[in-house]
Amino acid sequence: MMHMNVGKTVLRIDAVEKAAGTVQYLGDSSFPGLLHAKLVTSTHAHAKIISIDTDEAWKVPGVRAIITGELFPFHIGPILADRPPLAFEKVRYHGEPLAIVVADQEFQAKQAAFKVKVEYEPLPVVNSVQQAFQKNSPLVHENSGQYQKIISNVYPVQGTNIGSHIKIRKGDFISAWENCEVKISKHFSFNISDHAAIETRSARVEINPAGKVIVHSTTQSPYTIKKVLNQFFNIEVGNIIVHAPLVGGAFGGKGTVQLEPLAYLASKSVGGNLSN
Repeated sequence: MMHMNVGKTVLRIDAVEKAAGTVQYLGDSSFPGLLHAKLVTSTHAHAKIISIDTDEAWKVPGVRAIITGELFPFHIGPILADRPPLAFEKVRYHGEPLAIVVADQEFQAKQAAFKVKVEYEPLPVVNSVQQAFQKNSPLVHENSGQYQKIISNVYPVQGTNIGSHIKIRKGDFISAWENCEVKISKHFSFNISDHAAIETRSARVEINPAGKVIVHSTTQSPYTIKKVLNQFFNIEVGNIIVHAPLVGGAFGGKGTVQLEPLAYLASKSVGGNLSN
C-alpha cells in the first residue's frame, strides 16, 4: 500500500533523542580496553621525507605502537589510488599524516606524537591552480598515470598536475563560437571553502578474535569504507562490519574515506581495539 505524506507533518526519527539531548554520537562512546591514536602530520606542503625518528616517542609511558608509511607503502583511494594512508618517500600537502602513535590514554598518544622528529628536504610548492597548469610547474604526483583506477571514467594525465581530464562535447561548439556576434571572455576565481560540521571526523576499529573488522565511523558512506578495506587490505567483505551512528553534520564532507584505513592499520598493530 502506498502512503502519501505530502502536506502532512512527518516526525524525524531522531527528533526525540536530539530534543532530549540523549543522542549518542561516536565521540560520546567509550569501551574498556580502548586504545587511542594520534597522528603525526607534515609541517611542509611538499618535501622529501629524509627520516622519521621515533626514539623519544617510544619513551613516553603507555605507548603501544608507532606506525609509519613503511608499514603500508601503497596508494589507496575510492576513485583513483592516489594517496597513501601514511606518507612515504615524500609529503604532498601540509598536514598529511606521517605516523600514528597508539597509546593507552589519549594524552599519552598526543605527548608521544609531539616527540616524533621528522627530517625533510623541502621541494618546490604549487601555490595556485594557475601555477599547477603551467608546463614548468612542480609535479605533486610524478607517477599519476600509473595509479590504479578504481572506476573507469577517471583520466589522470601523466607528467602534469591534472588529476583527471574529462572532455564534454555537446553540439558543434566551434561553429557556434565562430558565428557569435558578441564574445565575452572573463576570468573568475573564488576563495577556498570547506565543509564545517561541528562534529569532527572520528573512527574506531576493532579486529576481534574471529577476524571480523568492526568499524564505527562518522561517515556518510559506510559501503565505501567496506569497498576500500576489501580492495586494498584484502579483507573479505563479509568480515567487514561498519556501524554509522548519527552524524553531527556532514554536508558531503564525510563521504570520503580518511581515518578508517589509518584506524585499521593502528588497530592491527596492537591486536585489535582502537579509537582515532
